[in-house]
Amino acid sequence: MAQWPISPALTPTELAVAQTPAPIGRTSPSATPSPQLTTVPQARSSPTPAASPTPTAPAPLPNQTNIPAVPVSPSLAPAPPSAPASTAAPLLLGGTYQDPAGRFKVGVLKDFKVSPLAGSVLIESADGNLAYAVVTQSQPLTTPIGLSAGYDNSESLAKVARAVFQRGEGFQPGPSRSEAGGGAVMDWTGTLTIAGTSQPVGGTILVRPSAKDILLLIITATQTGANQLPGALAALASSLQPL
Repeated sequence: MAQWPISPALTPTELAVAQTPAPIGRTSPSATPSPQLTTVPQARSSPTPAASPTPTAPAPLPNQTNIPAVPVSPSLAPAPPSAPASTAAPLLLGGTYQDPAGRFKVGVLKDFKVSPLAGSVLIESADGNLAYAVVTQSQPLTTPIGLSAGYDNSESLAKVARAVFQRGEGFQPGPSRSEAGGGAVMDWTGTLTIAGTSQPVGGTILVRPSAKDILLLIITATQTGANQLPGALAALASSLQPL
């Protein structure tokens, strides 16, 4: 299976590159423990390597990244209401995947294959032209990232996404924007090489913070599957939820 590299889990020190204290006069919301659910999804057959533009599971090697500490501050002015992650007609969902570790749930697009991975999940179309995965990062124990209520947290969340996916082949992130679900959206482009043959890929990253975790949904498409990206994002943005 061809996979995009994803950095190992970031340490609290490394997450400080995006950590943003609450603006003066406002306080960060207190962290409320999320309920722990342990429903184990039924694993389906793994996708074939030749057709997949897929993202990857997090490498199981913590504390190995080297991310420069560049502080980020939220916008000083209260942010206006954000638009939805996508205004396109959503693609149809065929079910819901629930993380066995009780961290998140996300919709499964109709007729897509589900492959649970170590600490993540890969969900892709039968033809391999569209795929998505959900990666989680634990919030810092002090000031959670992306939860400065009423302010634009999109750049803080985008920094976390860039740190997680920066090792992807030819990864080039676009500008971030806030979205109505309380997170940030960022388009990206890259390259996927299979059996010595490279092809352009691209997609969208949706980052959603909760009191306990930061959820990162990465959608990947080949040029053939690119027209499905807006509808996929619309469907998945409404289904991605922390547990």
